[in-house]
Amino acid sequence: MKRTLWIILLAGILLSSCTGLKKMQSNASKVRYAANPNPIETMDEKVVVKFTGQIPEKYFAKNCAMFLQPVFHWEGGDIPLEPLTLKGENVGGDGTTINYKLGGRFTYSDMFDFKPGMETGRLTLTPVGYAASNTNEDARFADEVIRDSKGREFNRVLLSDGVNNTSSWVDIKGNISISPVNYNKAQGIVETADIYFEGGTSILDWGFAMNQKFDAEGQLQHLKRVMLEQGLPKQISITGWASPEGEETANVGVSKNRADIATEQLNRILDEVLTIMARRAKAKDIEYYKYEQRKQMIITTRASGEDWVHFVVMVEQSEIQDKHAIVNIVETQQNLIKREQMIRNMAEVYGELNDDIFPNLRRAQIALYYSEARKTDAELAKQASINPARLSFDELMYTAYINYNYDTKLKYYKWATENHPQEWAAWNNAGAVAFYLDDYDEAERYLKVARDLNPHNPDVLNNTGLLMLGRKDYTLAKYYFEEAQRQGSTDAGVNIPILNLKRGNYSEAQKELKGNTCSYNLAFAQLMAEETGTAIRTLDCCLDQNKDVNYLRAIAYARLGDKTNCLKNLQASIDEDYEYKRKAAVDVEFREYWDDEQFKYIVKLYND
Repeated sequence: MKRTLWIILLAGILLSSCTGLKKMQSNASKVRYAANPNPIETMDEKVVVKFTGQIPEKYFAKNCAMFLQPVFHWEGGDIPLEPLTLKGENVGGDGTTINYKLGGRFTYSDMFDFKPGMETGRLTLTPVGYAASNTNEDARFADEVIRDSKGREFNRVLLSDGVNNTSSWVDIKGNISISPVNYNKAQGIVETADIYFEGGTSILDWGFAMNQKFDAEGQLQHLKRVMLEQGLPKQISITGWASPEGEETANVGVSKNRADIATEQLNRILDEVLTIMARRAKAKDIEYYKYEQRKQMIITTRASGEDWVHFVVMVEQSEIQDKHAIVNIVETQQNLIKREQMIRNMAEVYGELNDDIFPNLRRAQIALYYSEARKTDAELAKQASINPARLSFDELMYTAYINYNYDTKLKYYKWATENHPQEWAAWNNAGAVAFYLDDYDEAERYLKVARDLNPHNPDVLNNTGLLMLGRKDYTLAKYYFEEAQRQGSTDAGVNIPILNLKRGNYSEAQKELKGNTCSYNLAFAQLMAEETGTAIRTLDCCLDQNKDVNYLRAIAYARLGDKTNCLKNLQASIDEDYEYKRKAAVDVEFREYWDDEQFKYIVKLYND
C-alpha cells in the first residue's frame, strides 16, 4: 500500500513538473527581455552585452529550471556567450532563484572581441526549460540540456539587431612629440631687410603700419651701409612670401609681385652703392665699373608662395592656447585646399593669427650673404631625395620636419638614425612618425633606442605612452604620460584623457579636456555622454574640419533625427574618403535612414 502511494505521489510530481514546463513554454512571450543599450555596443574593441529579464508573477514553475545562452550571429559564424541558469524555488544547485508567486528580475552581462563585419550581427536568445530537482551544472550549451535534461526550446528572442561601434571613433593619435630642429637657416646671412605688404596686395607703401613698425626703409638703408663698409656680398637672395590663409594660386602670384618690388628696391640701393664705390675707386667709366661688379655677384629671386614653415615657427613661439594642435593639424593635412580652409577656420577662433602672425608673413626679404648661403627648402628636399648623405644631420632633420608627407618624413628620419645613430632626436622622431602611420613594431624599435640614449626626455616618454596606448597597455601608457608631464611635456597632458575615453569614463575625460575647447576628442566625449547638442557645437569649432569630424557630426545629427544635416555631413566625410561609404552602410547610428533613397545613394559603392 505504501509503495503504491509513493508511486502515485511521484507520478503526481512528475505530471505537475511537466504541466508547469508546458505552461512556461506556452507563456514564454510574457517574459520581457531588454538589451541595455539597444543595440548593443562596443567598448575598447569589445562587444559588451548587457540585458535584463523580467519574469511575470505565477510564471516560473517551482520544479523547473531555465537555461539561457545568448548567441551572437554574424557572417563569421555563431558565438555562444556565457550561459545563465534560472531555477524555481524547489530546484537545487547553482542558478538564480525566481519566485513563483512574485516573479522576479535578473541581469546578464558578458563581452567578446569585436571584429569588422559584426556591425550587422544579431544577438538572440533561445531559452531552454527543463524539469529538475537540481540544475544541470555541467551543461555549457543548450543542446546538452536538451539531450541530458529533456529540455524544451522556447521561442527565440531577438535581443539586439546590430552592434553600435561608435566607441571606436575616439582619436588615439593624440599629440606626438617631434623633437626640436636645430637647423639655423639664417647661418651665413650677414644682414636682411624685410618689406611688408597689406593682405592680398603687392603695393609698396612705406606708410603701411608694418613697414612703420619695423622701419622697412631704415632696414634698406642699413643694407646700403653694410655694403659700403664690408664690400659687396657673394650672393644676394630676394624672396617673396604670402600668408597661408589665402588661395594658393593667388598667393603664388602675390608673392612673385612682392619679390619683384623688393628687386626694384635692391637695384635702386645697389646702384647707389656701386656709384659710390666707383667714385672711391676713381673709375674712369662708372657704368662699366658697375657692370663688372654686378657680374661677380649671384642674385636670385624666388616667389615662395605661402610661408608655411615660418607660420609653424611663429605659432610654436606664440602664446596661443592650442598651438600644438594647430601645428599638428597643419603638418598632417596634405590637401592644400583643405589646409587653407583650416587656416581660415583657425583665424576665426584665434584672433592672434590675424593680428600677430599673418601680417608678419606678408613680406619680401632681401638677404646678403658674405659666406656660402644656406640651401633653400626646395634644394634641401631635392638633395634629400637624391643623395641624403650630402646633407648634415641638422639639414636632414629640418628637411624631414618641413615635409608634410608622413611617409617621406619617416624615410628621412630613418636615414638619420642609420647615419647618426648617436642622435636620440632622430630615433624619437622616427618612432613618433612610425606610430602615427600605425606601424607599432617599427615605432617600438626606434623609441627603445631613443629611451636608451635619453631615458628622461619628455618627448620620448610621451611618444612611448602613445605607443602603449595603441597597444592597449593602459597601465604603462598612464605611467609614461605622467612621467612625461613631470619632465615638462605639454603634449602628454592632451594625451592622458584618451585613457578615460577608451575605458568609457566620458565625464572624467571631459573634465581633463576642458582646456581643449575645440578638440575632436572633447566632442566625442560629449556625444558618448549623450550631450549631443554640445558635441555638435564643439565639432563646429574644431580647427580641422576633416572626414572624422564630419562623420561624428553626422552621427550626432542622426541621433537628433535631423536628416538634412546628417546626410550633409555624411556626404562631406565620404567625399574625403571613399571607404566611409562602407562604414556608413552598416553603421546602426544611421539605421533610421537605411531605407531612405538619399542615404542609399550616398553610400552606394561605385562597383555595385
